[in-house]
Amino acid sequence: MDYIDTLPLVVIVDDEREILTSIKRCLMRVDVKVIDFSSPRLALEFINDNEPAVIISDQRMPDISGTELLTKVKERWPNSTRIMLSAYQDFDQISDGFNHSIMHRFISKPWNNKELIFLVEDAISTKLEPKKFKPVIASIVGESIAMKTLSSQILVAAGANVPIFIYGETGTGKELVANACHDFGCKKSGKFIAINCANFSETLIESQLYGHKKGSFTGAVSDQEGLLSQSHGGTLFLDEITSLPLGLQAKLLRVLQEREYTAIGDTRVMPFDSQIIAASSVKLSQALQQGEFREDLYYRLNVIPLSIPPLRDREQDILLLARYFLKKFSLQHNKSFKDFSSKAQLFIQECLWPGNVRQLENTIHSVCIMNTGNIVEELMVKSLMADTVTIDVVGTSPVNESLNYIQSNKQPEQNAPQAIIPLDQVERNAIEHAVNFCEGNITKAAVLLEVNPSTIYRKIQKWEKV
Repeated sequence: MDYIDTLPLVVIVDDEREILTSIKRCLMRVDVKVIDFSSPRLALEFINDNEPAVIISDQRMPDISGTELLTKVKERWPNSTRIMLSAYQDFDQISDGFNHSIMHRFISKPWNNKELIFLVEDAISTKLEPKKFKPVIASIVGESIAMKTLSSQILVAAGANVPIFIYGETGTGKELVANACHDFGCKKSGKFIAINCANFSETLIESQLYGHKKGSFTGAVSDQEGLLSQSHGGTLFLDEITSLPLGLQAKLLRVLQEREYTAIGDTRVMPFDSQIIAASSVKLSQALQQGEFREDLYYRLNVIPLSIPPLRDREQDILLLARYFLKKFSLQHNKSFKDFSSKAQLFIQECLWPGNVRQLENTIHSVCIMNTGNIVEELMVKSLMADTVTIDVVGTSPVNESLNYIQSNKQPEQNAPQAIIPLDQVERNAIEHAVNFCEGNITKAAVLLEVNPSTIYRKIQKWEKV
């Protein structure tokens, strides 16, 4: 048997001969046996009798599409690694392919040689070491089924090289998950650039993303590199993406489709080569229904959805996280805390933690700063949570409290016309109360009111103009 026959088999399928030649040349430095086909039907005949370790297929081909080809390969050889390589980002089909495990990776044409080599080598090493344990995501703390499932999803999503959308309530750790996707992805050697879209006005967020040339607008005293440029070859994390104005959503859509952009005030077209990860505390489907998110952008960003469970659905992890933070901050502040008393443990586990992991972390941090000793007592935690916002679904939502507030301030003449408050004022009172309730945190107020953060920003701007 020749040495070449002992190597892992990589099958390449593309109807363009020059593409096949380029990929074969790219993989010459990898210890694999490469067989290429310009006909997907001939490829299927060969694959029926020969198990590929990796198959790389184009999407749009005569007779058989790449999705159909990879589906048949999965049925015949389910342990093969299936990679889609295409110039056309047919996101509906790609999303469906990932959801049904038809494909493991997606790479856009023109591809990056280093990225393609990384994916093939990673797939081959997995095949050669079948007993190798899955990588451990050290930043993800949790033993609950929900978090173990999420960790597995992160490892799959990380190498897919398609847009990822992360949904989770405020404080659940969306940026932490985004960082994990970057760390285990094929663009981990590049930068991880994060921006919260809710923190900037429409003009400023556009400048931050695209960059600008000196003199392109009032105040542009020098050239500025945008985040699209800074994240080149790495990952761009867009937090609270649902607060992005509709006009900028259209521009972002073009970047994703064309993989290029132009800075403000510039005429040069620049290539865009970054992994896009978006996140929001509002579901994309909800923002879409409210007319605050473009449907076409929804399908582009929601290729791989990841959902982070709230802390109340992770009861098994609450004490585990509390102990993790206690150890972390005890070391940081040179304290000697070792554990929680039994009453403190019970109290921590019974709390609602509406602020999720962030609230738990901040509480334990404060405990370490404000106290001394070896054991954290119940009173140490309780005293720091006296003013904590807790949500009772039945009767203490911000909307209900606002309505109660309005009722308590009405005139006693129940039948008088002036006792009826206009709907606009009811809405304004509810929003203002929710914002005050959350100490000015618009994003958190939006979650409690079950609206998009951009809705609140738009209402506030409207009121300021009156």
